[in-house]
Amino acid sequence: MTTTAKMPTAAKLVAGFIFAVTGFFVAEIVHATLPEGQPVKWLLPVSILIPMTIGWRLMGKLVGKNYGASMNNGLYGVVVSTVSVTFIFAVALMIKKSRRLQYDGPMEALVDVFALMLEYGLLLLNPLVLATLVGGGFIGGLASEWAHRKFE
Repeated sequence: MTTTAKMPTAAKLVAGFIFAVTGFFVAEIVHATLPEGQPVKWLLPVSILIPMTIGWRLMGKLVGKNYGASMNNGLYGVVVSTVSVTFIFAVALMIKKSRRLQYDGPMEALVDVFALMLEYGLLLLNPLVLATLVGGGFIGGLASEWAHRKFE
């Protein structure tokens, strides 16, 4: 592997920024729809940092094809970000529940992670959230492709 593969590029910077902004808007929309009393301390930081990292690491590598492929890659990045964020929150809640001894065994706790991911995923079925995710994916893909062509 060459050292240039790890170097910052304009495409990585643009993709990371747009995915972070998309994560911010989705977190704000979801925050408004959460049930009363739901802890939201880590919602915003995780919803910004994970998509930013995925935009930087994943989208930065997928540029250089065409604009149609870049929109598809943007949607791919949004799906990976969304699954990653819901997984992190599901695991955190599972650990919290396991510390309260709410599971009979470790297998039940692991299975519950996927049930919790489904619960969190259902919160994302809001049309505004879906439009934000799709729009952010398209814009992130197109903008990273544009930055790649313009500055590299």
